[in-house]
Amino acid sequence: MTVALIDDQALGAVLHGETLSLLAGRALATTGCWYVRLCQAVLAATGRPGVLSGPFEQLPEARRRQAVEALIELPAEVELLSLRHLGPAIGRLRQRHSLNLLAGEALAAANHLGADVFLSAPSPNLEQALMAEGRRWTRLP
Repeated sequence: MTVALIDDQALGAVLHGETLSLLAGRALATTGCWYVRLCQAVLAATGRPGVLSGPFEQLPEARRRQAVEALIELPAEVELLSLRHLGPAIGRLRQRHSLNLLAGEALAAANHLGADVFLSAPSPNLEQALMAEGRRWTRLP
């Protein structure tokens, strides 16, 4: 089964029940940085909905509770790799690519999993590095 490495926005969509047809039939994974960014946005939301927290806030109360519970206790079908496994790869990849920690972790995870990467927003440096490493990526609508 092909693995889809999904960013924070796509992870949020999956957790609050949105169907993303491009992900159908794929195993799902995300990175620690993307997971943390989503947790920070949703769990520290201040009433000013943002790109990550807004979709959770718009849900009916019962569904919002379920989605937040899924965020807190990430479903088993969403793989989350440890930096224990990715740290050395991130360090080696930094020799070839100029990436911040978030993008470096995504590239290392994609390589480790043999995953296609699904991005909700442009990330030119990561996209270039993914192509250079022979990884496929898709921008989600």
